[in-house]
Amino acid sequence: MTTRPGKTSTRKRRPTRQLAKRILVVTEGMKTEPQYVELLNAFLRSKGATAVVKRVGVGGDPLKVVRRCIDLRDQARGEERFDACVCLVDVDQHAALPAACELADRESVLLLVSNLKFEVWLRWHAEAKRSGLTSSQLDRLTQKLGLIKNKRLPPTFPIHQVHTACQIARQADPGLRAGRVGPDPSSAMPVLVDLLLGR
Repeated sequence: MTTRPGKTSTRKRRPTRQLAKRILVVTEGMKTEPQYVELLNAFLRSKGATAVVKRVGVGGDPLKVVRRCIDLRDQARGEERFDACVCLVDVDQHAALPAACELADRESVLLLVSNLKFEVWLRWHAEAKRSGLTSSQLDRLTQKLGLIKNKRLPPTFPIHQVHTACQIARQADPGLRAGRVGPDPSSAMPVLVDLLLGR
């Protein structure tokens, strides 16, 4: 469309399309964690960010999880590149956890640690209690609360309670951040929630 001299065009320009941030999420768990992240991603439906979940079957070694995350990040090219990289790991008495934290920090990977394990985070979707439990007690409780069955989340999982879970996690660990092992119980999962919300 041409305009006469002295006239300005009234045609509106289309806003430039902003591509959603791609967040790589690498999990040591093969079922529960990936399923949860996919459910969270769908629930939040942020236009600003989307999670790409990769399961890593490395026998629960957090250092191997971080190394695999770095490999996946470095292999990504062009539009497939990741804007942020996240690893989800449990404390579970891993001797390699301090080394995993160091490597993640050096490589700008967000290492999100759940203490004692990921089920702590799931529990906070159903109750606000912050008592320390053993691994087997936590398994029994999450099953009793209907949050998990055979390492899978049921269709009725209360994902809509994620913001409440974030509040509880921040109360349990006021110093909550990536790359840090918080007290038992704690989880740095609110960091991922914030990322997916574009914060």
